[in-house]
Amino acid sequence: MIKIGIIGCGGMGTHHARTLAGMRPRVEVVGVCDTLKDKADTLGGLLGVPAYQDYHDLLPQIDAAWICTPPAYRLDVVTACAEAGKEIFAEKPLALNLAEADQMVAVAAKAGVRFMIGYVLRYMQPYRYLRDLLDDGQLGRLVNCWTRRYMPADMTTRWYGDQSQSGGVLLDFGCHDVDMMYWLGGKVKSVFAHFDRVREGMRADEHAQVLMTFQAGGMASVDVSWSSFVRENTLGVTGTQGSVVLDLNNVVRKKLADWDCERLPNPHSEKLGPPQESIQEHFVRCLEQDLQPLTTAEQARDVLAIILAAQESGRTGKSVDLA
Repeated sequence: MIKIGIIGCGGMGTHHARTLAGMRPRVEVVGVCDTLKDKADTLGGLLGVPAYQDYHDLLPQIDAAWICTPPAYRLDVVTACAEAGKEIFAEKPLALNLAEADQMVAVAAKAGVRFMIGYVLRYMQPYRYLRDLLDDGQLGRLVNCWTRRYMPADMTTRWYGDQSQSGGVLLDFGCHDVDMMYWLGGKVKSVFAHFDRVREGMRADEHAQVLMTFQAGGMASVDVSWSSFVRENTLGVTGTQGSVVLDLNNVVRKKLADWDCERLPNPHSEKLGPPQESIQEHFVRCLEQDLQPLTTAEQARDVLAIILAAQESGRTGKSVDLA
């Protein structure tokens, strides 16, 4: 049995803790920690485990740390966990800057511990389905991939609405979408982006549009928003031999060259294959079977570099080269 400690007892920490608690006897959540005592006590009471305010008190009891702190406060936690020989799962994004990202990647590598980041789209349908179509060659060479995700939310009074704490909508929210494009197209060659702060008093970017080109060829776009008045979640891939699109009604449309358009009404249907393992199950299996995770800290560092390049482009109004 793998003993896990939750560090950071906010929304995501609670979400992961609930899932992990249902994975006994493979894992056991043995304790939780948050600098805010009421949050730690609430989650600890929910799970029936000790609650701490200092994560150092939790480390001797665990095999792996599940870190769900805001990225601005992650460097010291990751460093302490790695130096104590604990396997690490951390929520996205990896960091707010490359200096801290590189420090965390290096300390985990030196300690020889796994360091996985919570880019959850790679573990979900229909996202894996799109990647499988590309890998199988059904769509031919990648021409374009894109995502538009709008989640109306007023962040003006929350820490997400402070650019210095969250990195704004693209880093905090759209990093999932950038990771998805990176997973589909590989290393990014250049980035051009624009950002907007829509609401009065907003201290963080809340709408972003990013255009990318890939080193291997092809292009991508990411359009994300907290300020949009309607929800949106659409994405697609176009290749030289076909296209696949997920629309707002969760209908997957696929058309290959010389074939009629195929509609898959439910992205979780049997036609898309059996359900994939959850991100929590994947991390645990990697520990059990001595595997490297699908979403590594090194890859998350690449995603961060893309987003920081996009932010530089937004400031300068010019395209930024990454390679």
